[in-house]
Amino acid sequence: MSITLQDEEVIFGLPIDGEVLVGLTVVVDGDWSQLCRDLLGFTLPNDNKTLVGQRILISRLVEAIAAPLPHDATKMQIHQYARCYILALVGDKLFMDKSRDRVHLTFLDFIRNLRDLPQYSWGSGCLAWLYRELCRASEKGAS
Repeated sequence: MSITLQDEEVIFGLPIDGEVLVGLTVVVDGDWSQLCRDLLGFTLPNDNKTLVGQRILISRLVEAIAAPLPHDATKMQIHQYARCYILALVGDKLFMDKSRDRVHLTFLDFIRNLRDLPQYSWGSGCLAWLYRELCRASEKGAS
């Protein structure tokens, strides 16, 4: 037996109807660091460890949400906090890769506007990602 789209919907409660999760894996204007600053609210260090290619450490996102928001938080701070939380959740539970410690920043484009989240077919995207990563993990020489 294999995991099906209905399993994604029932087990995870993810929508399977809606727009497809297809996006660019490169930033057209600027760079990933600028996108993180704008959408997540923190600046990435220049250590070549936090951000590798287009993937950010999930632990860095967890650090950003470790402290509660201040009582006088602005709407922008609340949205940045929510994006960090959602991106960490997406990378750790739904769209994990074999490293299990990073999440691809292409998902930032889908959570840019938090009101748009329900319009996407997260279940089908999750299932496609799972099969892609299973294929990569089963290749000869994969660790």
